[in-house]
Parts: sequence; C-alpha cells; structure tokens
Amino acid sequence: MSRPTVAEINLDAIEKNFLCVRKMARGARVCAAVKADAYGHGALAACRAMSGADMFAVATVLEGAELREAGIKTPILMLGSAAHDEEEVIRKDIATAVCSTRYAGRLSKAAVAMGKKARVHIKVDTGMGRLGVQDYEAPGFACAVASLPGIEVEGIFTHLPSADEEDASFSTNQIARFVKVTEEVEAAGVHIPIRHAANSAAIVNYPQSYLDMVRPGIVLYNSYNGACLSAAPCFRQAMTFKTKIMFLKELPPGSPVSYGRTFTTGARALMATIPVGYADGYNRLLSNKGEALVRGMRVPVAGRVCMDQVMLDVTRVPGVSEGDEVVLWGRQGGEFISVEEVASLTGTISYEVTCSVSKRVPRVYVHRG
Repeated sequence: MSRPTVAEINLDAIEKNFLCVRKMARGARVCAAVKADAYGHGALAACRAMSGADMFAVATVLEGAELREAGIKTPILMLGSAAHDEEEVIRKDIATAVCSTRYAGRLSKAAVAMGKKARVHIKVDTGMGRLGVQDYEAPGFACAVASLPGIEVEGIFTHLPSADEEDASFSTNQIARFVKVTEEVEAAGVHIPIRHAANSAAIVNYPQSYLDMVRPGIVLYNSYNGACLSAAPCFRQAMTFKTKIMFLKELPPGSPVSYGRTFTTGARALMATIPVGYADGYNRLLSNKGEALVRGMRVPVAGRVCMDQVMLDVTRVPGVSEGDEVVLWGRQGGEFISVEEVASLTGTISYEVTCSVSKRVPRVYVHRG
C-alpha cells in the first residue's frame, strides 16, 4: 500500500444496480455476470454484494473454481467451453455451455466415471457468429445431448450482440428465432427449464427477451449511457480510480513534458506528477487528451502517459499541494468523470476500461457507506 493508487469499489452501488435489474426482470431469474474478475471490480466481493442472484456467470473453469473455493454456493454457469477440464467443472459443480456433440460426450463420460451429473446449457447461435449450434440444428442437437448418460440439460441460451443499437430489427428477429427454437426443442421431447437471452442492453430495451432468466453484465457495475438506453434507470458507476499528487514542480515557458516532447508549456506552469500509468490501466491513448479531478476541478493530462506516472497541468488549481487526492474517473466534489467518457477518449468501451485496471492496483471496498 506504499503507492496511493487504488480502485475504490462501491459495493452499495453494485447491490443497488443488481436490485434494479431484479425489479426490471419481472420475476425472471437473474444470472449476474462476474467474469473477468467482475469486469475488474473483484468477483468475490461482487458475488457477496449480489447474494440474491440466482446464478453467477463466469468465462473459465478457473474463475468458477475460485468462487467455489471461496465459499460461493450459488449456481455457477461457465459461458464458454471447459474443453479438457471436464472433471474439474463437474467436481466444482459448474454448469457449462455446450455446442458440440464431441464435448458433450466427454462431459458425459467424465460424469458417469465420477458418479455425478454434468449440468449443461445449450448455446444457440442466432447471429453472434461465435459459439453455438445454428438454430436449425438445435432440436436434433438437444435430443442428442439429453440422451447422454450423466448429462442434465439445465438451460438453453443465445446472445444478442446488437441490443444497444437504434435499429431494433436485428435483435427483434433474433429473439423471435430463439423463442421458436425453444418451442421446437420442446416439441422434440426435450424439456429445458431455463431459457435465457437478455444481456444488459436487452434488459433495458427488449422486455420480450427476459424469458426464464436474464444475464446482466455491465449495468451491474457502471452507469450505462448508451444512446439506446436513455430509458434505463439510473445505474451507478461503482469504480473510482484515484491516486495522490506525489510531486509538484514549476516549469518555465517552453518546457517539454514527458516522452517525445508532445507537450510544451506555453507559459509558466505548475506540473503535478502522479504515481499511475499505463501499467496500472490508465491508457496511453489518454496522453494529452485525458482529464483528472484535483480539488474538485478538471485538469488536463500533460504529455504522454508513462508506464508508472502521469503529469497533470494544475496551474489553475488554487492551493494545490503534494498529497492532494486525484480522481482519474469517478466523483470528486461537484465534478464527475465517467468511465464512458474515458472510453470515448480512447476509442473503446467502458468494459475494457475497468477490465484494464491491473492487478497491481489494490481494490478498496466501500460497503454500507
């Protein structure tokens, strides 16, 4: 803790965001995505803040196993494949997506050998082009998987990649196709109790996609200001990325700052150096573009972001001193820098911004105020 750079995680915000989704879901189950260490917020802490979730979604066997070893008893769904880790996924009681008979067969063989059941969710591709069987293959595939010994077909799902776009036609068509697929699977004699399709954007924009379960992700951790989500309730940003001024220095006019001399002072300037850089997850693309908050005022990033340090022009901040708090995103006083703003400056999405905050940045948790 010698460096003051921390990611402060507001667990109250995560809890409130989850409860907001729960209310919107109209009785459908809620599978909270905690993959990628809960989008950089800390998976175990997020799970505990969302203790009312019906299921948690992870991306890998290791992510699910870590939660089990930490005492999480809630059902866990691995959205990807556990190829070559069939025994571990069964041992840790983690449900897994299936979209190939070969993989389903390996799960069946492992489950029978272990005297256990392998819980699976059939993945159907309705337009993502990633994992999943084609919709017309789904009934036959479901019958084949359901007939395997040791296999329990617990769910069937798809993914909606365009649910946050203004043109609703693609997502509406996807939802209709998926519902038709589930009806065909049922007609083929395979009853699957959990149908799910709705991601964060679909939860806001497509109530018809709720079905038996919804899968919120980014809205659990962040205020989502997408153009198509203007009707969304006020989801709150849970992460504040902050540090402190470690050094102040006056520079005369014409002084270059940082690598490549991409910034030069036009007049006498007061420059603050802060102990954070791209190795911590503060993107180098924020060089000469990003802003931070010091004493409730926005100040610009001066020059290129370094691996471990960033320089800020604090010339106009009254009374600024070494040790002052610096907020890179989050709230300070009456000012606020959103994760979306940072993402826009770097040409990416808010998911990547929070996921990029590195492991060397301690997570500090705030709960119940």
